[in-house]
Order: sequence, then structure tokens, then C-alpha cells
Amino acid sequence: MQLYNDEKKLAKDIYWLTHECSLPLISKGRVSRYAYAEFEKKFLQNPNLDNENVLSVYTELLKLYGLKKIECTKGVNEENLPCVTVVPNEGLCIVLEKTASGTWRCDSAEGTRYYPYFEKGTQFLPIREERGWKAASTAYEMFKKVALREKEHIFHAAIATLSINILALGTSFFSMQVYDRVIPTHGISTLVALTVGVGIAIMLEMILKVARSVILDDASTAMDRSYSHNIFDRFLKIRSDALPNSIGTLSGQLQGYANVRSFITTAALYFVIDLPFTLFFLLIVIMLGGLAMGIIPMIFFFASLSAALFFKNKIETLTELSVAANNKKLGLLVECVENAETLKAHGASFGVQNKWNSLTEDAINDDIAIRHYSELSMYIAALLQQFSYIGIVAWGAYRVTTTDQLTMGGLIAISILSSRVLTPLAALPNIFVQWGRSKISIKDLDNIFALPQDNEGIDKPLAPDFIDPRYSCQNVKFAYKDSRQTLNIPGLNIRHGERVGILGVIGTGKSTMLKLLSGLYAPTEGHILLGGIDIQHISRHKVSSMIGYLPQATKLVSGTIRDNLTLGLVGVNDSQIMAAAQITGLTALINSAPNGLDTVIPEGGNTLSGGQKQLISITRIILENPLIWLLDEPTANMDDFTEKNVINALNSQITADKTLILVTHKPALLALVNRLVVLTPQGVAMDGPKNLVLEKLSNNRKNSNPPQNTVQNKG
Repeated sequence: MQLYNDEKKLAKDIYWLTHECSLPLISKGRVSRYAYAEFEKKFLQNPNLDNENVLSVYTELLKLYGLKKIECTKGVNEENLPCVTVVPNEGLCIVLEKTASGTWRCDSAEGTRYYPYFEKGTQFLPIREERGWKAASTAYEMFKKVALREKEHIFHAAIATLSINILALGTSFFSMQVYDRVIPTHGISTLVALTVGVGIAIMLEMILKVARSVILDDASTAMDRSYSHNIFDRFLKIRSDALPNSIGTLSGQLQGYANVRSFITTAALYFVIDLPFTLFFLLIVIMLGGLAMGIIPMIFFFASLSAALFFKNKIETLTELSVAANNKKLGLLVECVENAETLKAHGASFGVQNKWNSLTEDAINDDIAIRHYSELSMYIAALLQQFSYIGIVAWGAYRVTTTDQLTMGGLIAISILSSRVLTPLAALPNIFVQWGRSKISIKDLDNIFALPQDNEGIDKPLAPDFIDPRYSCQNVKFAYKDSRQTLNIPGLNIRHGERVGILGVIGTGKSTMLKLLSGLYAPTEGHILLGGIDIQHISRHKVSSMIGYLPQATKLVSGTIRDNLTLGLVGVNDSQIMAAAQITGLTALINSAPNGLDTVIPEGGNTLSGGQKQLISITRIILENPLIWLLDEPTANMDDFTEKNVINALNSQITADKTLILVTHKPALLALVNRLVVLTPQGVAMDGPKNLVLEKLSNNRKNSNPPQNTVQNKG
């Protein structure tokens, strides 16, 4: 009996299972959007509704959740619960329990179902968590998990390499047979047969090498995509206050995954196939010429291995230093690009040039030393290989002429095979260089993985349909890394619909407070509650959807004006964009731009003035229409006319059902608020209605600057 007759029903059931199902093993959110997109592309673009295929789709989907692969059954009992169940013509449900009345209670996309029995053809997939399953918490675990996922490709490449090495014996045996059988007996027909056979072996070897290359390319591509996604996804989830200070160094570290992937694919084949096969070739040499002939390549094998290991630590240490120097160079480069005007204005180019030259010299010296030790190791391996060849030929010739234990053909075969024994050792220095780069890359990425994320420590962040836009700050303290305390708020409540202005001198933590209220920063101590819920427990997506945050330093992303206006928004059309632009006055910029909304803005938006960038950001927040507006000096870079238009626009858009928290030093912006909070390094100094707080501030100013007695000069 057919389980599904409609592709849309299958898609609907899978969507429910992955997005709406409340079963804890499923709803923990273990599947990333990237992993689900890959699954969708592979299984759901053109789904086959054959029963076997449908069950394999569900089996593969459950594996993404870290659940055991369990064979499908046609019956159900209480020991197998819970289990994913597909009922013919009805679709998916999850059997949860057997009730006291004997019916089966199930959860489904349509709600709770009760089955007194399941009709014939129903399929059951018991759900069991994989022992020891956990999300990758370190870079090492992530690399291992992705590499194991590609083990099938690596296995196929290993089989190809194994076959290549076996076929390589053909040349040696061909030479032995020609010298031992063909030449003494003038066997031309045998020669033809041997030549054709070895020719076929050589062609097969070529085909297998190409196949191995394609397989490894597929594995490398798949791993690169997964590593790139996982690392960048991890970076995007780092909480803003935990981000490292050096952008360039961080960029270099994030790109280090390529070193690890290269080492995994190379080392897997080298240590599993190539290096062990040297012992196989050594065994063949002993079989052909006895231990007396095998002792020579054996001695030189261990001598070459010892030489490679001798340089191992030096190569690894220098590789780590080289990677660190190159990361620092990248950090300095990014810093200079961002501050090029400042460096020119202050004539500070010579200082950074000196630092650049120093780092360049360190990196060059390290790379030269790495190359020196690597080449020296390879030269020693080549030298030993030549000595091994000479020793085998000389000793073999002596044995051929003085004994009958070795033939001329056997000697030639052994001399060819001896190179196979020592050749893999010449690759060891390069393996050590890759290992050194991989080790430092994993260490750097582990440091990034260790940084706290949004919703740190929360397995399943909350995403309620509605959160009351009110704040409660309880014993909140905040300090930047390795810095003194920046903010101290023992208690502060902001009600739904209030318009609050934050005042204070420089360094009292006003901008930091907005970052905490937006959830971008987490308090060092205390809690910030949004709608009665700790904001760090609410999903980042939900917080972003209800809060419009405008930072003091406005930056735009590379793209068009339209891209920046719709950043993070879905379903916004041009009519809505132009309506919001009309409100803020951004239409003047759009109309004067060469390509209107499609005018390209470079990275950082440096072709626009500070006021224009702020105007684009404010227009974007109006498009977003959030419940909470967090504005940090929104008109700091605007002229008086533009500022007046923006104040009117904000006043009309921030309706009574929305909450406004505004940081400003400009008196004109105070027209937007009805309550003022004055911050000092010690905490909240004043909090109350705007008029009363302004009056107190005015009186304090007068008291701190008493009128001075004047002395008149008498003429």
C-alpha cells in the first residue's frame, strides 16, 4: 500500500517534523538551516514517492538529529516508543504512548490523534538517541565529525590507492619475466602477452589515479563547504562583547580550516595506504630475493624514517611561528586599510611600515627555514634511496654471479621495487608542514569556538509569539574584557510605551547600556528582563525581530542602497521602501544617486556621509517597524534641517504602543522623550519626568558655578 500519493503532503509532514514538532529529541534544534538545505536539495527537490524511498528520507532526516539509525518495523509496542509513524493515505505522526483505554496517542501536524489500531502497511521508525551524541563544541570535534561523514569517499579513494599500488607491481614482474623467461627462451609470443598485460595494467593504473583524484575532489568540496559553513556560522553566533579585538587576525584564523581539510585528505591516504604499503613492497622484495636482499632496503627505510622524524619538531615549531606572523600581518593590513586617513593625517606611516617590515621579515625567515629543513629532509631521503639502489644492485649482482638463489630478472624486479619502499618517506616533511599548519589552525579555531555565543548555555532559546516590550534591569553590571567596570545599574524599569532618554557624560556607559538592552552584550553580573524573561534566554532571531537598534557608529554593508534598506527583512517591496524613504527624506539621496535604489555602496559605505548613513539606517528601522526602538545619537552627523525632518519622522512612527530608549546629547532630540535617566559611573543619578530632571540638572549647574565677585578699577 502506498504511503504517500501527494508530494505536497510529504513536504508538509517533513516541515512539521523539522520546524513544529514538540518532541524533545526532535525540537532541540540540532539541525542547522544549512544542513536542512543540503538534505532538502538531496532528497526533496524531486521526491520519489516509492515507499522504500520515503522511509529512507525519514531515516536520513533522523540521522541529522543525532538519532540512531534503526530499521523500520511494521508493528509497534510500548518498548519502541516514541516512534515516527507513517500511516498510508494519512501521513506522518509520532506515536507517544498507549493510553489506559488501549488506544495509541499520537502527535501530528493536525494535532493529537488517537488510533485504536494501525491499518496494514503502516511503517514505524523507533526514535533513539545515539550514545554519546552531542553537538560539536570544539573545532576539533567539528573537523572530526565532518571528516567521518565523508569516510565513504575516503574509503573509496583508499581502495583506488590500494589498487594502484598493486598494479604498480606489474612493471616489476614484467621486467623479471622478460629477463628470466623471454630472453633465455626467445619466447616472442610470451613477450607479446606480457607486454599487452602490463600495458593494460598501466592503463588501469592511470584510470584509477584519475578516479581517485575525482573522489578526493568530491570529498574535499563537501568538507570545505561544511567546514566553511560551520565555522562562519559559529562566528556569526559569537556574542558581540566576546568578539576578539583584532579583525585581521580573526579573519586569518577563520580561514585556517583549509589547512586542516588538506591535511585530513592527504594524511588519511598517506598513513592508511601509502606508508603501510612500503612494508608490503618490502615483503615482496624479501619474497623475491630472501631476507639477505630485503635487509638493505630495510636498513635504509629506517634510516630515512629517522631522518624525517629528526626534523619533525623543528618544522612544526617554525610552521606555527610562520602562521602566527602571517595572521598578525593580515591584522595589521586590515587595521591600516580602516585607518588609512588617520595614518596619513598624523604622518604615522613610518611606524606601521616598520611593524609591517618586521612581521614580513619574521614570516619570510620562518618560511625559508621551513623550506630548508623540508628540502634537507627530502635530500637525505633521496641520498639514502640512491645508496639503497646501489647497495641492492651491487649485492644482488654478487648473489646472481655466485649463487643460484637469485636470478637476473629477480634482481631487476627488486631494484624497481626498492624505490617504492623509500619513495613515500620523501613525502613526510610535507606532511609535517601540513600537520604544523593544521595544529595551529585547530588551536586558533578552538579559541573561537570557546567564545560565548548568543544564548550561551541555553539549548533551546525561547521564541514566544508575543513579548511585552518592557524592560527590567536587576543589579546589572558590565565590564569589557580586561577593563574596569563600565556600567552599574542596581535597578531600572522601563514600561511598555514609555519614551526614555539616557543622559550622562562621556564614559558613563550609555552606548553600552543600549547594547545590553538589545541583547548584543550580556551583563557581567545581574539580569536584563524583556517582558519578564531574561533577554539572554530569548532567541536572537526573536530579539532582532522586535528591537530596532541604531548604534552610534553607523556602518553599511557592501551592496546596493536597497540591500541596506532591506537588510534582514523579508517581503518588503519597492512601494514600502519608497514610502519609508519619503517619511525620513531619504528620497533626495535615492533620486540623486546614479542608479537609484540599485546604486552600489562599497564595504563600510565610505562613499556616503555619516548623516546619509544614519538616514539609511533610520529608514530601515521604520521599514522594520519594531516594538522597541533603541537609538544612539541618531542625528549626530546631520544638519539642522535634516535633523528636524528625522525628529518629526520618529515622532510619527514611534506610536503609543511602542517603547523608545534614546541616547543623546542634543537638546532637540529630547522632544521625543517624556522621561530622562541620568547615568554616572556609580549608577543611575536621576530618573524621572523630563521636566523635573532637566530642572534639577539646571540647578546643579548653577550651584557648581556660583557667580564670582567683580572688582572695579578706579581711574
